Amino acid sequence: MPFADILRRGHFARFHRSGFWPNTGCRDKGAVMLSARTTTEIPPMPYSLVEPEHFTHEHRSFIERFARTIEVASSSSGVIAGAKDIRSRHFTASDSYGRIVGLPCGKDVIGRMDRDMPCEGTAAFADCYVREDQRLIERGDVAALTSVLNIHRYDTGLSALIFDKFLLKHRPSKSVLGVVYCAYETNLARFTALFPEYWSQFGCGCSIERVDSEVIDGIGRLSGLEHEVAFLLALGCDADAITCSMRRLVPDTESSVRKALRSIVDRMATAGIPVANMRDRLVDARVHQHMPTTFFDKVVGPRT
Repeated sequence: MPFADILRRGHFARFHRSGFWPNTGCRDKGAVMLSARTTTEIPPMPYSLVEPEHFTHEHRSFIERFARTIEVASSSSGVIAGAKDIRSRHFTASDSYGRIVGLPCGKDVIGRMDRDMPCEGTAAFADCYVREDQRLIERGDVAALTSVLNIHRYDTGLSALIFDKFLLKHRPSKSVLGVVYCAYETNLARFTALFPEYWSQFGCGCSIERVDSEVIDGIGRLSGLEHEVAFLLALGCDADAITCSMRRLVPDTESSVRKALRSIVDRMATAGIPVANMRDRLVDARVHQHMPTTFFDKVVGPRT
C-alpha cells in the first residue's frame, strides 16, 4: 500500500513493532484517522480550521504521534513525506524530504516555510506551494486529495516528483490541523515528450496541479475539453498545433477541438478580451499550472 494511503487511512500503528502506540499500551482509537476513507463510507461533515497557537493538548499529542510515524518510516525507507500547518509552515518531514530541499535531515525542515529552504528550486516555487495548500483547504472537503507535479533542480538533482496532498484531520474535535504531503518520482522524459513547448515558454521548472475542472474569473467554468484546449493555448500552441496534440493526447476528439476553441474565443470576446490577448489572460489565470486530469494521468503513467 502506498505510504500516502496508509497515512490517509490512519494506519499509523503498522510502523510500530507492537502495533500499539508507544507508552500507551493500547491503540489510539480517536486520533488515527486523518481523513475520511471515502466519501461513501463517511459523509462530509463540518470541520474547523485550527491555527497552531490554538492547538489543544489533544491536537499536540496527535501531531506528535503523526510525526513519530514519519520518523519511523523515514528511518527504514526513502519515503518523501511530511506535513504543514494551515499557514503552510512545516512541522514534520522525512529525512529524504529534508535532503532534496538542501537540509541534512527532516528535523531541520521543522518550522520553515518553503521559501526558507536552501534549495533554490524549492524556494523559487514557494508561492505556488502555498496557493496549492490553500486551494485544498478552501475546497471544504475533508476527504479531498490533490496531486501536484513538481519539476525543478532539487539539491539531489533535476527530478520530476508527484506530490499527493490531503488534509491533516483530527476526528475527535472535527478539526483540520494542516496539510500532509507524500511524494514519489515520475518520468521526466514523459512530460517533456508530451509537452515540449512548456520549457520554451516557462523555463526549466514547474509546479503543476492536477485539476478536474477549471474556472476562470470573468469567463466561467470550462468543460473538460475546453480545459484541455485552454491548457494547450496557455502553452503557446496555435489551432493546428492544438489539433495535432489532441490527436495524440486524447484520440477521437479532433472533430470537437475546433468547436471547443471557438467556444473559448467567444467567451473571451464576451468578457471583452480580444483574441490577441487570449493567451495572456490564460497565463494570468495560471491555466498552465492547472493540468487537466486526462493529461496529468498520461504524464504520471502507471505507478509501480
